[in-house]
Amino acid sequence: MPYTINQTNNVLNIAERQYGTGHEIKFTKFTSCIGVVGAVNGNQNARGVHLSISDGTSLFDGGAVQQVTAIFVGATQIKILGQIAYWTNPANGVAAAYAQLVQALGVQPDDIYQLDDGVYGAEIDNGVLELTFG
Repeated sequence: MPYTINQTNNVLNIAERQYGTGHEIKFTKFTSCIGVVGAVNGNQNARGVHLSISDGTSLFDGGAVQQVTAIFVGATQIKILGQIAYWTNPANGVAAAYAQLVQALGVQPDDIYQLDDGVYGAEIDNGVLELTFG
């Protein structure tokens, strides 16, 4: 079964393999996960997707990259945050797909944030996407 990402209605509690859109968004706790965030709707809303290395059956792969890029069509100010070291470690089996994700979204190195375990999110402040912590 392929890695699947679903929309959530609870944008202040975006769980693994879910995405949501709102003025403010917040993910459930990251331990080995990453989040992708961007500004949408003319920089009026933040959108975020919570990505896990595996869904229990399938690893994050090229198909998952396509799902994420579809979620962020038209988005600006895209950033990746979280446990980047887990995703870039070849032993975890997702380093190639992670590199594909970064390239497909056009994320620049200055917009990638290696963070420890924690709860993170984003909000729009006067049209600017700002990361939130805690």
